Amino acid sequence: MPRIKNIQQDSTLTKTDKLLGSDSSGATRNYTLEQITNFVIEEGTDSYKHHQNSASAEWVITHNLNLTDYLPSVTIKLSGGGTYANVQAQGVVTYVNNNSLKINLAKSESGYAYIKK
Repeated sequence: MPRIKNIQQDSTLTKTDKLLGSDSSGATRNYTLEQITNFVIEEGTDSYKHHQNSASAEWVITHNLNLTDYLPSVTIKLSGGGTYANVQAQGVVTYVNNNSLKINLAKSESGYAYIKK
């Protein structure tokens, strides 16, 4: 593993900034902040990614996270480009039971919902 002697301080982070790490084989790799963020959102433990293919004002999602003691974090990324964390400003999340929820939006939209335990 190479040694880093001097580290330049960067006061502004962007999604294209890179971090040095190693993959599962032990090989050294550069990862962008965007790649790491997408991994955490999409592949993180206790999470579910829902793809709403057709535009609808109500998204019914079965996530099977078995939520018993708390409510999940819900983030929506609309096909048109908007991202809304915990959705309340743009719609309403109804927790149906431990394994499903509904999201009601102001208008019909398609996109992704990320549910995190």
